[in-house]
Amino acid sequence: MFSARHPKKGLGFPILRILVLICLGSCALLDFAVAAYEGKETGEQALLRKLFSHLQDGDILLGDANFENYFLLALLFQAKADVVFEKNGARHIDFRKCDQKLGSKDGLFKLTRPVRPEWMSQELYDQMPAELVIRAVKNKRRTIITTLLDAEEYPRTEIIALYLKRWHVEIDFDVIKTTMKMDMLRCKSPEMVRKEICINFLVYNLIRALMGKTAKHIDKTPRELSFKTAQETLVSFLQTLLGASGDWLEQKIINVLDIIGQHIVGNRPGRSEPRAVKKRPKPHKRLQHSRSQARRLKKYQGK
Repeated sequence: MFSARHPKKGLGFPILRILVLICLGSCALLDFAVAAYEGKETGEQALLRKLFSHLQDGDILLGDANFENYFLLALLFQAKADVVFEKNGARHIDFRKCDQKLGSKDGLFKLTRPVRPEWMSQELYDQMPAELVIRAVKNKRRTIITTLLDAEEYPRTEIIALYLKRWHVEIDFDVIKTTMKMDMLRCKSPEMVRKEICINFLVYNLIRALMGKTAKHIDKTPRELSFKTAQETLVSFLQTLLGASGDWLEQKIINVLDIIGQHIVGNRPGRSEPRAVKKRPKPHKRLQHSRSQARRLKKYQGK
């Protein structure tokens, strides 16, 4: 999940929350939900509930500790999707008291249904199971909660290794916000802002599709390729591709795939970055009017 800003305030929602569902293997954006940055039903869990219809039987959902919630686990269980979440800080897990021990720092626990939250109707609350069985596994740094209960089919080390791949989504967020410049939205009305978001995500998926084709062409995985290289190569060849046809078009497409395939990104397991930015705020006021209007307003007049 990430946020996006509008350069002007007072235009419906200057800051948005955007929750995206991204495929770990292909990097494709499967679905997304948008809400105002503040207010009821605008949090990450509320947005995820809007995306349940996209989940299919057998899917495994990776998420951070914010999603590790009893009712979210129960709803995902009903959707027949498995989860691998980091343990919520409020939940106490004691491996000495697990209901069934599966190994060192690996066991099954029974969770009891808590009181009904405000967002849930009484009818839906009554449909929630009185108990949930979850599995907890731990390494030196974190505890992982999962609904993959079979220790033989899903070993502890593989569960932890899978969760560590969640870092890839942070790279995908950086691509969307920085490389595609979606951290600042330009349209003014809420309807046009939503269209702007959709167009950006469409272009993102088109570039990811080109990277998928390249990965198959050079026998690599899509995550081994550079998004920036794919974007710049596509822009460089755009006019040539639009004017090509037949065998010449096929040859130009192969040239594009070869160029993209020459830039392989490194494997950086266990990557962790500080939640801080290098860019310093400028001492000047934010320009929230057109330049012609700003020249006449006293608030922009410097000494």
